[in-house]
Amino acid sequence: MNDGRPSIEALLYQAQKEGVLPITSECGMKCAFCSNRWNPPSCEVYVIGRRSLRDIKESIPWLQAAPGPIVIGESVTRINEGEPLTHPDFAEIIRMVRDAYPGRAIRVTTNGTLLTPSIIDLLSDLNVELVLSLNTVGKRQEIMGDLDPERTLENVRCLRGKVRFDGSIVALPFLVGEEDIKATAAFLRDSGASTIRLLLPGFSSRHPLWRLMPKTTWAKVRELGAELSRRLRIPVLADPPGLRDALPVVEHVMKGTAAWEAGILQGDLVVKVGGRETFSRKDAFIECRVRENPAVTVERDGAEVGLTLRKAKMEPPGFVMYEDLDRDGYLAWERSSQVRKGEDVLILTSRLAKPIIESVLERRGLTARIVGVTSRFFGGNIQAAGLLTVRDFLSAYRKAVADGFEPAEVTLPRAAFDPWGRDLEGVHYKAFEEKTGTHVILAG
Repeated sequence: MNDGRPSIEALLYQAQKEGVLPITSECGMKCAFCSNRWNPPSCEVYVIGRRSLRDIKESIPWLQAAPGPIVIGESVTRINEGEPLTHPDFAEIIRMVRDAYPGRAIRVTTNGTLLTPSIIDLLSDLNVELVLSLNTVGKRQEIMGDLDPERTLENVRCLRGKVRFDGSIVALPFLVGEEDIKATAAFLRDSGASTIRLLLPGFSSRHPLWRLMPKTTWAKVRELGAELSRRLRIPVLADPPGLRDALPVVEHVMKGTAAWEAGILQGDLVVKVGGRETFSRKDAFIECRVRENPAVTVERDGAEVGLTLRKAKMEPPGFVMYEDLDRDGYLAWERSSQVRKGEDVLILTSRLAKPIIESVLERRGLTARIVGVTSRFFGGNIQAAGLLTVRDFLSAYRKAVADGFEPAEVTLPRAAFDPWGRDLEGVHYKAFEEKTGTHVILAG
């Protein structure tokens, strides 16, 4: 490391410990909504270029530490992930990963422009899943820079019946119109998509689309997602959904799955799994997934109904829920925090998470001052906890204590910091402690 900045090697190691296999930062597209060109100058984003086949091969064993799927091409770390299919050795990489982990799920995120019949056959043979970021069917050249949209769409059609995939759409109704979003969702469904995510656009104040986007966009896209889910009869989920609580409500039930056969219905509240009360949506879903033939109790129309999901261990239950609080992470925070002792605790979190945390604390009979932090580093409508910085937290803290409030402790979201405790500007969270004189713990 230099001046506390982690090396590329350290970042790659950490990513792969979490099940993420970065292979390239090259993309080849010019998406109108892409944020990379508009990040603030001090934002730490790492570009790895194109990793060599030898380097990738040597690092594949690092993936064994992660229990979930192996993810390729998804930007979930600070490494700038490109389009995996631009890598000339993509086919060999996928074969090496499958050989090393024959029983693991492998999930590749792609924009679909480089799919070919031979690649599709390979993915099918190796049982590799896709996340297809299609985004638009009618304005691909204008929005994504796709120079041959008809070829792209024809190859996507070939996925049906061969490769399991989920679709995603960055929803830009103010650029493409609602009809294009509806047509894109229908195309994905007809091509075999299991689910579709409608990604609500988030732009920094530096991005040119920030000033073009109407303030009603998120609300309209959420309404559109609910409409499309009813019409297409597959899950079309707005992300972020705007959750107000952590109640494990079933959003959709996949036809032919264990949940479908057991009689679980959309709108059911999963209150117990294996006899234990559920804590959140995420907790209910994980408990159902990891168990073999779990006994499930749902609340429906004010009454409890007992059901059994006939499924193998680690098989998805077949119902869809939004993701919210991690049970173990929350309870670990509660044990380490002074909130149980009745001390004045300040929780600085994202604006998206604030109502969920408020609901959980109320349910558990605990009190704290909770502040939804505004992103001043990025500006615009950025709200995710992982994009908040120490400077954002300091600004929110000063406002929170302006009335004389003196917290004994401040909680910050762990998602805002890398494994070394540094935010997107490279500032350690301990700098917050030093400037406020208040003890800090991380949660999540």
